[in-house]
Amino acid sequence: MPAIEETAKEKEAAKKAVGKPSRRTIDKWKKKKWFIIHASKSFNQREIGETPAEKPELVEGRTISVSAQELVNVPKKQHLMLKFKVDKVQGLKAYTKLVGHEVNPNFIRRLVRRRSSKIESNQIVELKDGKAKVKALTVTARKLYGSQETGIRKIMAEKIASAAKKKEFEEFLHELLFGNVLSKINSEAKKIGLLKRIEIIKTVFIESK
Repeated sequence: MPAIEETAKEKEAAKKAVGKPSRRTIDKWKKKKWFIIHASKSFNQREIGETPAEKPELVEGRTISVSAQELVNVPKKQHLMLKFKVDKVQGLKAYTKLVGHEVNPNFIRRLVRRRSSKIESNQIVELKDGKAKVKALTVTARKLYGSQETGIRKIMAEKIASAAKKKEFEEFLHELLFGNVLSKINSEAKKIGLLKRIEIIKTVFIESK
């Protein structure tokens, strides 16, 4: 089930409401309406959840995480959780933009084994509409030397930075998760050592101010 996060305004209102009569709480729920949340345009604005609120402006800013498998119908992507943020409300429909993703931590734990190298890269890339924090992981089939790990980490960073050029965040994330970035990393990095898995484990969009 999609996880919907409250906005800062709602969290503050909830704190103030603590200790107030339960009747008020019941009355408040009667006033609330259910808003249908839609994915961004690149996912054909599919319905991905619903959320209650008294006013449309309270829905704006809420975030929802959805399995990539639900959106692209590819079982191999079930470990990816895409994060959307409501940026527009029309009537009872809430429209979102893609603001990041994260790999299920349990999936990562299952990947890493003894006698293998866990090579991580963390970087911030420039985009047309802002910046993005990107964390990637390569797991090798056997333990590598430090110089080999450095070489693979450099390839990861270069391919990710190249994919970001002249792109907006949503297009960039599609390229990372569903495009050929991972295969490009693999084709270069396998010359250094035998690889087991490459994953973009987390992205966060940093919008231009």
